[in-house]
Amino acid sequence: MINLSKQEKRSRSVRRNPTEVTITCRPYGSSSATLAADGVMRNFSSQGSYIEIPRQFPSGTILLVRMLRIPAMVQFKSDEAGPRLIGLAEVKWFQKLANESTDRYGIGLSYLR
Repeated sequence: MINLSKQEKRSRSVRRNPTEVTITCRPYGSSSATLAADGVMRNFSSQGSYIEIPRQFPSGTILLVRMLRIPAMVQFKSDEAGPRLIGLAEVKWFQKLANESTDRYGIGLSYLR
């Protein structure tokens, strides 16, 4: 997973909530199944999320992200919303994950309102 410096963590305007949700995503406007990628959402906030998938999408790409399965044990506090079930998000950054036997990328997403 990507390690953020203390300064980067302090500069976030909203708290991240850890999770492990199975997702699928594809570029917005694409109907091609070959462009879709399945992966895992590792954390989320009201403004975005961090996902890990087996393909790279360049910064600025708009993705349609959809949850496929939420583990039964996942519960959220009554005063906080869970991750979005489906939505559009912009790729803000991506990084190839180290120590992986296959190609996997960590991607930071910002939700579009």
